[in-house]
Amino acid sequence: MNDSMSTSRRRFIHSSSAAVASGTLATQLAFPSVTFGKDLAKKYKIGLIGCGGRGTGAANQALNADSNTEMWALADMFPEQIEKTANILGKQHKDRVNVAPGRRFTGLNAYQQILDSGVDIVLLATPPGFRPQHFAACIDAGKHVFAEKPVATDVPGVQSVLATNEKAKQKGLAVVSGLCWRYETGMRSMIKTIQEGAIGNLVTCESTRYLKGVAKMAERQPEWTDLEYQIRNWYYFTWLSGDFIVEQFVHELDKMSWLIGSYPESVLCSGGRISRTEEKFGHVFDHFNASFQYENGLRYHAGTRHQPGCDGTFVDRAYGTEGVANLMQFTITGKNPQRLAKRRTDMHQLEHDSMYSLLRQGEVPNNGEYMAHSTLMGIMARESAYTGKELTWNQILNSKHRIVPEKLDWNMTLPVPPVAKPGVTPFI
Repeated sequence: MNDSMSTSRRRFIHSSSAAVASGTLATQLAFPSVTFGKDLAKKYKIGLIGCGGRGTGAANQALNADSNTEMWALADMFPEQIEKTANILGKQHKDRVNVAPGRRFTGLNAYQQILDSGVDIVLLATPPGFRPQHFAACIDAGKHVFAEKPVATDVPGVQSVLATNEKAKQKGLAVVSGLCWRYETGMRSMIKTIQEGAIGNLVTCESTRYLKGVAKMAERQPEWTDLEYQIRNWYYFTWLSGDFIVEQFVHELDKMSWLIGSYPESVLCSGGRISRTEEKFGHVFDHFNASFQYENGLRYHAGTRHQPGCDGTFVDRAYGTEGVANLMQFTITGKNPQRLAKRRTDMHQLEHDSMYSLLRQGEVPNNGEYMAHSTLMGIMARESAYTGKELTWNQILNSKHRIVPEKLDWNMTLPVPPVAKPGVTPFI
């Protein structure tokens, strides 16, 4: 297992990029309606697990992507979220939202109930800590899956996702990831052009994403248990979110891994809490700065923070021997100056368009390996920051540290772990 996964660190991006590109770009990226394909007559029944803002958005995009689909079932921990999503989707897709009262599921076992409701495709959009369990259940039940990023919050979760993904391949089930930059047309052109040598040999890469705001919080109510409080504020608890270098910054890690063509040999990351120091902010950090080292000597520098009152920025750059690429502006300067796109396309929509287009043609997309490995790269950086230690890819692959509770009960006592102290917190 470890040998094959180590090999995949070097080789998998090229094969997964080819898989994403299977079929023509025109077919995948032209917002297809159902007008062709081997599976034209089948009406796909869609189920959504996780009725937050991103889940509702994904459901809307899935319905937009294919005219022969219907929203069949909804699941969430909290009934008010289900009603909100049903109302939003019902206004946008009046005749294609068929979520009867008996197909609105709440509670910790809602994901299993939705799988027994007759759905064909499941959208996974709960807090990421639940993703490995829900993904495994979906594939065991024979469902196609769209999985929002990231796909785990600890290494055992990533290992579970990789094992489940192999099952999906064997069963011929689609696995499409919410790492949406892989589907953005300008970014696809940028990556292809750079990989073809437009800036020469890569020397170093950087991503900087500084944000001013923080996620909203729900004030604890007397009737809430520990579990309910943490789920309602999932962003601030590492077992649920992975911390924001995993939950949010995974997009940047994935873009650069796609560009570079492999995953790093090692990382040294710093981080801590400066702005979000109160107990109500759980135990996540508010800044990270990582330096990733690759086999060929290339380095990738990645920095992200959540600090109100500070200036923000959002850039991805690649520096080569013959030029510089600004990925977010779709520009290349140096020996081969060019601009490859003027504005961003609707990448969240494109990933769903691609999924249904390929399924209608009888093809089975699978993004499973890169969605798991890019998640692992974020976990690797987080654990380096938490411990203050330089970590290798093989070290993180072999970590047995499970942060997601193995069994959850609504009334369980769930204390908040202490904030990590670099140089004191051990690597497990």
